[in-house]
Amino acid sequence: MRSISQPQATNLLIFLFALISLSLHLIGLNNYGIHRDEFLHIALGNHLAPGYMEVPPFIAWVARFSITFFGDSTFAIRVIPAIFAASTVLTAGFIVKEIGGKHFAITVCGLALCLSPAFLATGYLLQPVVFDQFWWVLTYYLLIKYNYTTQNKYLLLLGPVIGFGLLTKYSILFVIIAIIVGLLLSKQRKILLKKQVYLAALIAFLIFLPNLIWQYLHQWPVLTHMKELTETQLVHNTIGGFIEAQLISNGTAFFLWIPGLLLLFFNKKLSQLSWIGFSYILLLLLLIYFKGKPYYAFGVYPVLFALSAYGIEVVTLRINVYLKYTIAFLLLLPNSIYMPASIPILPIDDAVEYFKPLHLDGFLYWEDGKKHQTSQDYADMIGWEEMTGITSRAYQKIPKDQHSATTIYTENYGEAGAVDHLGKKYKLPATVSLSSSFTLWAPESIPYQYIIYIDDKGQVEKTKPFYKKAELIGTISNKLSREYGTKIWLLTEPIGDVNPGYQLSLKSKRQ
Repeated sequence: MRSISQPQATNLLIFLFALISLSLHLIGLNNYGIHRDEFLHIALGNHLAPGYMEVPPFIAWVARFSITFFGDSTFAIRVIPAIFAASTVLTAGFIVKEIGGKHFAITVCGLALCLSPAFLATGYLLQPVVFDQFWWVLTYYLLIKYNYTTQNKYLLLLGPVIGFGLLTKYSILFVIIAIIVGLLLSKQRKILLKKQVYLAALIAFLIFLPNLIWQYLHQWPVLTHMKELTETQLVHNTIGGFIEAQLISNGTAFFLWIPGLLLLFFNKKLSQLSWIGFSYILLLLLLIYFKGKPYYAFGVYPVLFALSAYGIEVVTLRINVYLKYTIAFLLLLPNSIYMPASIPILPIDDAVEYFKPLHLDGFLYWEDGKKHQTSQDYADMIGWEEMTGITSRAYQKIPKDQHSATTIYTENYGEAGAVDHLGKKYKLPATVSLSSSFTLWAPESIPYQYIIYIDDKGQVEKTKPFYKKAELIGTISNKLSREYGTKIWLLTEPIGDVNPGYQLSLKSKRQ
């Protein structure tokens, strides 16, 4: 029987950890329900365009592809994100191999990534972050490849990678700036003189250009979105909180990447990659300055894991191999206790009880800066079926011959996306919302004989005076849902036209 060669065994080990990552994410894909942001991205996929108010178009392409070819279940829309998460693990493994790492380094890197709370939590949802992380790691991989081979094709490949990165999340600009400065601060600055770098920049620009034109034609809605984000969410971010999140988000892998970061500057075998260390430090400074969310920096950690695993392998060559593996497993396996807090593998009530004795407070603080019973991601996955069911009850109260005179109005994109997606089985009409990108395809006027108003902030009080009758049909009762307390009203017998006020709000949102 033919034996497996060393390179083949190395590749198999790398693929094994990618498979482990995929398997872990598949476990919880169908639990709880679709996330608030996923509903938005599904809606974007139903309205394909070169751009949207809050994100570039890549996530919409993925959503449309998933629903077209896999179906519209929770599991179906999360398969591709899980594959990309596994691809990030795969790429990190090949970084280890490229710089000379053997099986121990690959194992340490793979184990750290597969069990990292940060990457478990971001690796299965249909959100831009999982794709963003992949483009970041692939960017570093191509530059490292060039470092070790000096083959210009790897520099040219940066063009499509960064181009698609820009179409996924604008935050890749932070890492590009950080890498450029990191190279300037290192002996590898000569890379920036290569013509292939500028050809790659041109390719990236041309790929990104349709979105850039779209932003221009729509008066740069991304800037308005960022302003709103800063005022409502980023305002709660602090320097201390950001740094603390970097230290704890990967759990016990902290003991891996911190020494590895130091080795980048002090170990001769890693000296040619010191630019990565500089880029990491500058990236954190940029994100702190712009009050970025802690997870914005997560895309660089697979690279740090890879380099750290190799560095640790180099400096522990004389230590007994079995002892090394034992220490590595004892160090990283405790991260598995965070798994129910990172991926929805437990029923939600059991997950809440799981949080309590472990004091996992870091998972329980939401964007509002307050501590809750469960994580924000979990809270964003529940309550939608109840909401859609109540909305259907309201719709059934309306005479069938008046359905065309009815509008379902929601106050936020999660509600709009949920009722649109889940309401198909109830044959509900498309919702109207002036939240987020729903504003882009909102009608210029709405039928108003009957309004089903989904109200989470009390804004219905502004519309009630236009109607003789306002009936409360139901309230979201699940206390663990982020939509807990949201009310569904049925407004009937109008005494005035709501369209002037609606059109004024629509115009304001589109400016």
